[in-house]
Amino acid sequence: GSSGSLSLIPFRKLLAAKHSIVAVGIYKPISLKGKIIALENESLALAANQQELPIIDLSQPCSDVIEQCSKYFIDVILMSCYSKRLPAEIANLGAKGCFNMHPSLLPNFRGPEPIFWQMKGVSDIGVSWHKVVDEFDAGDIVAQQKLALDDGAEHSEISLQLAETGAELLLVLLSELSANKLSATVQNSELASYYPYPDKHDFVIDTSSTAQHAYNFMRATHAFGQAYYYPFGDFHYLLDKALGFDNNVYLEMPEVKGNRLYIPCNEGVLIASHTGKIPV
Repeated sequence: GSSGSLSLIPFRKLLAAKHSIVAVGIYKPISLKGKIIALENESLALAANQQELPIIDLSQPCSDVIEQCSKYFIDVILMSCYSKRLPAEIANLGAKGCFNMHPSLLPNFRGPEPIFWQMKGVSDIGVSWHKVVDEFDAGDIVAQQKLALDDGAEHSEISLQLAETGAELLLVLLSELSANKLSATVQNSELASYYPYPDKHDFVIDTSSTAQHAYNFMRATHAFGQAYYYPFGDFHYLLDKALGFDNNVYLEMPEVKGNRLYIPCNEGVLIASHTGKIPV
């Protein structure tokens, strides 16, 4: 895994459940004078180091990683929020398999930023555990659960909720795996969707849906630090933050009140702060 709740919370759940963790794999863990450090408030590498667990640098040549792993008997390999492709030679080291936690309801929203795309689309949001195969996020699904989010949830709150749900699913997965009762569902490739990292064009506000949806999208993706665009006439309004929405108000045209912009949607009005407008 890596830093962030999507790796740390499942890791801590494993520790609390007394599962035997033989090693933790990190891509280029940060160290200073031989000691693991964290540039952020916390990291998986630092958490593993505090538990005196061996840390394997997965940026090393595959043969070196395999040599280090040969010191341990590995029942299962678990991945979450690891951004690199795990070579098959390493994934196959788990006697009972290799599984990845993905924060979407697969086969929908494969790719590196599923939270963004789930919040942008009018869709359900959830978390899946699947078998690791050569194709990203395409392995058989072994556990999955849909989430209900509160209006206005920020990216960190959504990540936390997904991580906690995924961690609970993980304990069920391991229990079923231990009892040889784990079932798997093949992903329907015809229903699969893949989305890349978003760029600035993906931050255009879609008013064809509800004001509530636009509000939740802006709140959930504000952490990306990208301005939002609302096209109207010959201009794009530059939006900063979503301030609220009102489903009981109808407007034919957008209204500017100070630094607030009231945007008519298919249902209701979105209220957002704006920083100006630019010609289309």
